[in-house]
Amino acid sequence: MEEKKAKIRALVLSVIFVMGLVVLVGLCDFCLARQGYVHDILEVVHNGYEKESLVEQNGQEELDNTNPTGYDTLILGASHGRSAINPKYIDEALNCKCLNLCIPGETVKDSYYLLLEALKTNDVKRVIIDADYQYYLGDQAEGQFEEAFIYNQLSWTSSTKWKYLFENVNKLDFRNAISKRDVYTHSPSEIKDNIIKKVSDDCNIYKLQVQDSGGPYKGNGFFYREKTSSFYSGYMDGHAFCYDDQVDDMPAKYFDKIKEICDKKGITICAVTSPIPKKSCVEVHMDKINQTMSDFFNKEDVVYLNFNDIEEDKLNTDYSNYVDAEGHMCGELAEVYSKLLSEKLAELYS
Repeated sequence: MEEKKAKIRALVLSVIFVMGLVVLVGLCDFCLARQGYVHDILEVVHNGYEKESLVEQNGQEELDNTNPTGYDTLILGASHGRSAINPKYIDEALNCKCLNLCIPGETVKDSYYLLLEALKTNDVKRVIIDADYQYYLGDQAEGQFEEAFIYNQLSWTSSTKWKYLFENVNKLDFRNAISKRDVYTHSPSEIKDNIIKKVSDDCNIYKLQVQDSGGPYKGNGFFYREKTSSFYSGYMDGHAFCYDDQVDDMPAKYFDKIKEICDKKGITICAVTSPIPKKSCVEVHMDKINQTMSDFFNKEDVVYLNFNDIEEDKLNTDYSNYVDAEGHMCGELAEVYSKLLSEKLAELYS
């Protein structure tokens, strides 16, 4: 009898210990984890609109959310796409509602799970992939410490989060999988700001300020980057990529998954390579890279628009229109490019 009681007591203590850990991690996440761009753009995904304006309702100001229609067109990609493609021109050209869901550091794997998450609350008809060769060529290994930076911003009630956890259980850093410790801050003032933001109802994505954005947020996931005198002339191992004659296994695997979902749900898919500076194209042997990328998308039976081949009189791709040699566009060129891309998409979907 005493032995049975001891086992029950041990079980109860174990449950209390685990629950205590859950509460402690939750409390640390709430107080210490910064709530930045990834969290906010996911809120926009599920709201279907941006809470950007206030209207007078019954004598007090309330958020104007009279048109929470959701998005039917998504742009997936990384930082190049976020600063290059303004969705408002796609909206005008295709008569759609487009969201730029490009996030700096977003891999093809991330794009797959973001698409799954977006499909929960949006009736998506088109997916546009901003295909940056740096995320397709070279060694795209899984299991990096910061890999979960998008996944761990999903709610624990999200089925996508649990799917990510179970499908990557052997690759995730355990500490990063159960908490947001990678974005913890320990400054008392920042902790105070974290708490104030999280208890406030004023989640105004339209006025979001992001330190690495380099310019104002224009809505629907697009940042207008300002020209700067501090041009960065380096590359992310750029010269090595030109020797790859095929896309790495990891992005190929997850692009196949994206394609499978789109085919199953009747979603049209188009891959786009936004142009990098013409001088960079020469230095990284972009002709070889473009051939590898083109072969991959042709094999996938996906329409591929490569804007590195665009005529110089249509797009001025001098260094002066970029903030770095890798190809992050300044806003002025992005506006011109977005219009040109929208025209091509209109021809494609007409």
